[in-house]
Amino acid sequence: MDLVELIKAAGVVGAGGAGFPTHVKAAARAEILIANGAECEPLLVTDQWTVISHAKLIAEGMRALGNRVGAKRLIFGVKSHYTDVIQAMTPFLDGEYPIEIGLIGDFYPAGDEQVLVHELTGRVVPEGGIPLDVGVVVSNVATLANIRRSIDGQPVIRKEVTVTGLVRNPGVYEVPIGISTAEVVAAAGGVTDENVAIIEGGPMMGMLIEDWSKPVTKTTGAFLVLPADNEVVITRRRPHAATFRQALAVCCQCRMCTDQCSRFLLGHRIEPHLAMRALLAGGAYDLDGVDAEGRRFAQPSGDDIPFEVRAMGYLCSQCGICEVWSCPLGLSPRYVFGDYKAGMIARKQPNPLKNRPETALEQQAWLRLPKPRLVERLGLKDYLLPYKGTTVPVADPWEVNIRLKQHVGAPAIPIVKVGQAVSAGQCIAEIPTGALGARVHASMTGTVAAITDQHIKIVRQGV
Repeated sequence: MDLVELIKAAGVVGAGGAGFPTHVKAAARAEILIANGAECEPLLVTDQWTVISHAKLIAEGMRALGNRVGAKRLIFGVKSHYTDVIQAMTPFLDGEYPIEIGLIGDFYPAGDEQVLVHELTGRVVPEGGIPLDVGVVVSNVATLANIRRSIDGQPVIRKEVTVTGLVRNPGVYEVPIGISTAEVVAAAGGVTDENVAIIEGGPMMGMLIEDWSKPVTKTTGAFLVLPADNEVVITRRRPHAATFRQALAVCCQCRMCTDQCSRFLLGHRIEPHLAMRALLAGGAYDLDGVDAEGRRFAQPSGDDIPFEVRAMGYLCSQCGICEVWSCPLGLSPRYVFGDYKAGMIARKQPNPLKNRPETALEQQAWLRLPKPRLVERLGLKDYLLPYKGTTVPVADPWEVNIRLKQHVGAPAIPIVKVGQAVSAGQCIAEIPTGALGARVHASMTGTVAAITDQHIKIVRQGV
């Protein structure tokens, strides 16, 4: 069977957070394959520990994917101070299809795939584009391990997750997909304080989890258990309407948000300070929009905001530098851009910004945000984990709730029935005909207890 079909059968998606179905990417052609081992977000060590545990799998996955897409170069992208990660990969670099080590600095967001492509190849991804537009395929290291497993017929049913913060045993845990957030935190020894909140993902781009029963998916990277009064948590709980009112009241147009924007520095036509200025011209704003995921977003009451400024929302990576680091007043241009984009999508207005910059701006080389300083700014230094460690496997829970949509594209369609016995690794939901999507598999042996339009619940047999 062709590698593309093996990957498709195993339900492999981008494990770094994007969730793009990997069989589609594997069917492309590219000159360069980059393994993303840069670990973008502060506090997360999932990728580092995964490489140390599965370096051989990752190297074999790189060679398999590189051969399939026709890549002439294989580059393992890693931060230069991740010496244990580099040491783990070194024995597997040589061979008929050699792998290069591509070193990058310790800045944020070095793991952003567009930034990573520029750092390792000098190429600039076009506005609104993807690395394939410049002949590059980027794949997260955990995704590459899953690609190698797919060759042996192993589907994606478990996920490595960083758990840190106010827990007794912080570390990286290998858990069944569908296990609840609360059970993962319990596996890490439980919380050490009553007044906590959980961020899924990193402190810069992660989302606040109010419902601790939310299940782990193929893209879950971390659970950060933080004090409820930490600024990261407070910011997530601030209503968008308040964010807009604050911006209208106090933005001083210093343009620091633009000067330090990671995509602006790549030569893209995104200027966050203009988004904030446009609010002053746009009149009243109301929370009257609802996106495809049911989230509300702010929309201008009129059409006074220039179309070109609204369109910049398509170019924003939501990295959060503007909000956390650049703005002296703590404003959030990224939320404004997010709402602009949501409004354009709701109006069926496509992205008109498609320039192809030849080079990044000169200052891109030195206007970088050091990751250690970012950790200090966020007040998270006490929760740092070592770069090297051993992942801890977590046993199957009493039940799992496996999402039908854990990926970009359409939700998978259940092919099992309530009361049916299933085995770990069995396909339980298929890709809709003609749609972009990914297969979903049972992460443990048990009985199908419920099927909804969002998930399939499996309980242990005999429970």
